[in-house]
Amino acid sequence: MNSISIEEITSQTACEAIPYDKETKFIGVLPLNYATKDHISFLINDKYFDETLTSNAGAIICSKKSADALIGKTKSILFVSDNPHATLAKISQFFFKPKHPFKGISPQAIIDESAEIHPSATIFPFVFIGPGVRIGANSIIYSGCFVGAASIIGDNCLLYPNVVIREGCNVGDRCIFNPGVVIGGDGFGFAPTEKENIKIPQIGGVQIANDVEIGANATVDRGAMADTKIGNQTKIDNLVMVAHNVVVGEFCFIAAQTGIAGSTIVGDRVLMGGQVGVAGHLKIGDKSILTAQSGISKNVPTGEPWGGSPARPYKEHAITIATINKIVKQNQKKSS
Repeated sequence: MNSISIEEITSQTACEAIPYDKETKFIGVLPLNYATKDHISFLINDKYFDETLTSNAGAIICSKKSADALIGKTKSILFVSDNPHATLAKISQFFFKPKHPFKGISPQAIIDESAEIHPSATIFPFVFIGPGVRIGANSIIYSGCFVGAASIIGDNCLLYPNVVIREGCNVGDRCIFNPGVVIGGDGFGFAPTEKENIKIPQIGGVQIANDVEIGANATVDRGAMADTKIGNQTKIDNLVMVAHNVVVGEFCFIAAQTGIAGSTIVGDRVLMGGQVGVAGHLKIGDKSILTAQSGISKNVPTGEPWGGSPARPYKEHAITIATINKIVKQNQKKSS
């Protein structure tokens, strides 16, 4: 069983321990009502403050404001952090590291002789790796995955079962693709005539930067001519659709069932709620927020929250909803 000392925690997370005893160790992370003296717990949401007073946790991760209120009222050691959520994530990673039931390169995998696979990589049985593929150090590829010709997968990547990376795609380091992800499928490009819908060859690729995570059954289409791009540290939820030639910036969060149409440019640190729909050829400014089920039909300025369908600045959207609700209630009173 893994254990971690206060000394290791404070050195790796830059939080302060009150009181400090470098020899004290912990064996895991649990919520306040389940934790014992051997566990670390956390106070991220103030509505759980009262639970900290009765918790048996050996330590609690919290903000300085919460620590000031807890000192003298709890027996737990306090890990005081400027960002308790991030500190919890880092400590949790120590205890919860993924374990993989296979190591090495399986003879049951189909690997083209021209592929370059780092000796430390793990290739499960029944993986297909095409000609000219490169796979970096310590990357793990589960059964059922397909990696097309000339694609590149960086170091320390993790591809869960049935991921498809088609030809000519480039994946950076430390990326995680959950089951059923498709990278580099054809974009939705057709030229209609009276007699037929003529397919436009999708000859671009996909460029995915470092530390990107993509949820189950999400898709990132290849570009029609230029590449589709996903920036560093962007996290994409399950069932998201990113169309051809879209450029998504760094540090974005895109929630489930969102669809981004072709050639739209998404800035850095953009937040998109669930079921957002973004029309094509738009620009979504840095640090903008698109609330759930927003229908985006025009450019969104930098740093603004937008909502509704069609979407508008969120304050305007909220006033509109409130006004409609007021009218409905007035009409109900009149008819009763």
